[in-house]
Amino acid sequence: MNGTRHREVGEYLRSLQRSMGDLLAHRRDEILSEIEEHIESALAEVPTPTDADVRNVLERVGVPADIAAEARQRFGIKPARRSWTDPAAIILLVIGGFTIVGWFVGVVLLWISDAWNTRDKIIGTLVVPGGLAGALGVVLASVNSVCVVSGPVGGPVSSCESSSSTLGTTLWWIVGVLLVIAPIVTAVYLSRRLRQARRASDADDIAVGS
Repeated sequence: MNGTRHREVGEYLRSLQRSMGDLLAHRRDEILSEIEEHIESALAEVPTPTDADVRNVLERVGVPADIAAEARQRFGIKPARRSWTDPAAIILLVIGGFTIVGWFVGVVLLWISDAWNTRDKIIGTLVVPGGLAGALGVVLASVNSVCVVSGPVGGPVSSCESSSSTLGTTLWWIVGVLLVIAPIVTAVYLSRRLRQARRASDADDIAVGS
């Protein structure tokens, strides 16, 4: 059915995948495969399934958020607690390095939070250490110039000549730009993961309430 998957089935599975964003990849794929097989089996019983038939099958399968909540409960994954320290961690990881200790505080807040998994925390710590301040520091420290002292004995004159070729300079600027962009991209990634964790937490609260 993969080649002729109904549009609503595809949307349903994508919604389920997003709802299970905090699960380990192999667990998520396992559940998605089970649900897809179940949907295919149910639709196979209908000679020519209409849109209404597809919707009825999906309704019987269940709401994606509820399925994701049950999966987290089955695998012992606790929903992330909301805390002001989570967005603060992202901000400090990006610009905290300018205050010297700010970035280290951001790393601590990142690791004590349950909103991110270990992979997310490693990414947030290692790309780029020091955040924007660290990236700019590397760029400035790596600007290479050789100063040549010349002139008469009584009055030396200093002049600086670039030690890099035009190609080397271009490549270095590209690397420098990537270093500066990396902390920003990491912050966007962590923000998206935080939103996923909060949506999962909200879905669990709704499931418990119902």
